[in-house]
Amino acid sequence: MSFDETIIHCSAPALCGIKPANLFSMNAKSFLEGRKRLLKWQGDFCKSKRYFVPLKKDDSRFLFFVYDRDLLEKIISSAENISYLESKGYSFEKGLNGILCELLHRLMYWSEFPHEVGLFLGYPLEDVLGFEKDRFACKFSGFWKVYGNKDEAERKMKLYKSCSETCMKWLDEGLSVPVVAKKYSNQKKGA
Repeated sequence: MSFDETIIHCSAPALCGIKPANLFSMNAKSFLEGRKRLLKWQGDFCKSKRYFVPLKKDDSRFLFFVYDRDLLEKIISSAENISYLESKGYSFEKGLNGILCELLHRLMYWSEFPHEVGLFLGYPLEDVLGFEKDRFACKFSGFWKVYGNKDEAERKMKLYKSCSETCMKWLDEGLSVPVVAKKYSNQKKGA
């Protein structure tokens, strides 16, 4: 898969404004081949408050955290989500920037994976808590493990899959990653 295909396949829902964030890894060779395009795209995407954060995990791979700032702010403004994140040691003094810095630090440096990342990825708190309690007792498994509202989770998963498939089709037709995301976002607004 090319750099552009990986970006669309793994993060189209966040780039198109229907999911707060996506997290995926990419081998270092692919990242190095695509980083100049990524720098150019960042200018296009920051206008719509969507950002790429590549994190070097080791010499062979990078983690990518791709997010929609407005959707993330909505998630962390919920009282129950604030309470949960505070119980995990997040401080709200510096707002979203401080919370994101803490999350990214944990993703890069902690040996144990910070499962609260599910909240940032748009998974319901009920599902994040369910996963932390018992990874195997879920009702359904797709993009994430579902412990709560299965119907709502399936609906979201279908939307994310449809978004990625549509964007991949447009990419295959020769559109660039920023144009694909903008086209999808505009189509969504018109619906």
